[in-house]
Amino acid sequence: MLFRVMRNEWRGLAADRTLWAVTILLAAVMLFAASNGARWSALQQARHGELVAEESERLEETRAELLRIAGGGSPRSRFNDPRNPAQVGQSFAAGYALLPLAPLAPLSVGQSDLLPAHYKITLESREALFSGDELENPTNLLAGSFDVAFVVVFLYPLVILALGYNLLSGEKESGTLVLTLAQPISLSRFAAAKILAHVVVVLGLTAALMLAAAVAAGVDLGAPGAFSSLASYFGVTAVYGLFWFSLALLVNAFGRASATNAATLAGAWLTLALIIPSATALIAATLYPVPSRVEMIQAVRVAGREASERGSQLFGAYFADHPELAPEGEVDPGDYYSRRFVVEDEVSKQIAPLTERFEAQIRGQQSVVEKFRYLSPAVLAQQALNDLSGTGYARFDHFRSEVGRYADEWKAHFLPQVFRKTVFTAEALGELPRFSYRSEGAGAIAGRVGGAALMILLSAVLLLGAATSALRRYPLTG
Repeated sequence: MLFRVMRNEWRGLAADRTLWAVTILLAAVMLFAASNGARWSALQQARHGELVAEESERLEETRAELLRIAGGGSPRSRFNDPRNPAQVGQSFAAGYALLPLAPLAPLSVGQSDLLPAHYKITLESREALFSGDELENPTNLLAGSFDVAFVVVFLYPLVILALGYNLLSGEKESGTLVLTLAQPISLSRFAAAKILAHVVVVLGLTAALMLAAAVAAGVDLGAPGAFSSLASYFGVTAVYGLFWFSLALLVNAFGRASATNAATLAGAWLTLALIIPSATALIAATLYPVPSRVEMIQAVRVAGREASERGSQLFGAYFADHPELAPEGEVDPGDYYSRRFVVEDEVSKQIAPLTERFEAQIRGQQSVVEKFRYLSPAVLAQQALNDLSGTGYARFDHFRSEVGRYADEWKAHFLPQVFRKTVFTAEALGELPRFSYRSEGAGAIAGRVGGAALMILLSAVLLLGAATSALRRYPLTG
């Protein structure tokens, strides 16, 4: 009897113009979103290509200039001398740290249009390197570009609700529900058969559309891990869909009119997808306000002025703390480059309390986001899809730590040469440290995605349990 009801429901869906209209609309927006993602991905790749080409060209020009000077030529100016390791580390050989695009990046822009995917590594302090970074809140997580993830998080639930708001109320209002239950089938089994029929149809169409969107977006399914990531992407989408199906069934289980069900489900979608994320952002910003950037800039200026005035006194203390960097013989406190880096080190120490306060507030905001995200399956789904696409905040945070490690390595390579006034040569260009991104472990990503999917699934199970209980008291008349 269960399968007979499902087959009958499939016939009804096939004959219903609503399903075909919704399918065509969903296909259109999915492909449009895929084209947006492909365009953004192409721009990112082109930008990275330009940076790599610019760096390569600059290094070749520097090599040629060093060889020309070694052959008896003169540097163009005192402040444009590639033999000076300070100038080489700051400009001539400054390299780019690039975050490579993940295979599914075109499907979810995520945080990649808000956080930098490249840094130019020089001898500047970390404060200057990361001066533009901030944590993004759930509003930004859910208000990004129109991509496939946006369609899944926002429009996909509306498709489910449009097909399921009158799951039982429509039968009741047409008078067929009582006739159906005169057959050897309970209301719970009848509702289960109808919802399963909808689940099979919607998830089947979604799988086909998602595969088409991936192809349209230019996703290389042959790339390592691409197909498994796409399968996980659909898995998260399926679990997210089950939540909305369960919610539709629960609302139907109270026996109200179809119009009331539609209004209730629309309000639930508005609350879960928009209001809760926005409220979370407001709470995070209120509880943990981030110090003003102006305050940071002013503190850097004051510390820089004070450190410059004490420049000569700072040399002895600096080389006492860093004896491995001390030059042979007398230290020349008048040397511009040596003085500059010693002053920068002192500035970093003076503004450390402000930097720590800034980072503490950011961590506080993150903790609020982590706690409140479980109230919204939309936030959980968005974060999981971003993680699978390699555009989530966690990956950018990991990239930032990798850049910090490389920046320290870069300075450690050049500062001894700066203080000792080593003459830089063309051969030394081949010994420069180069950035190599070490990706997160697969376990970390799987843990975040699996945790989010599990929470959504548990929410769906709870809704199904509540719906089963409510169906026992379902009013067949009135």
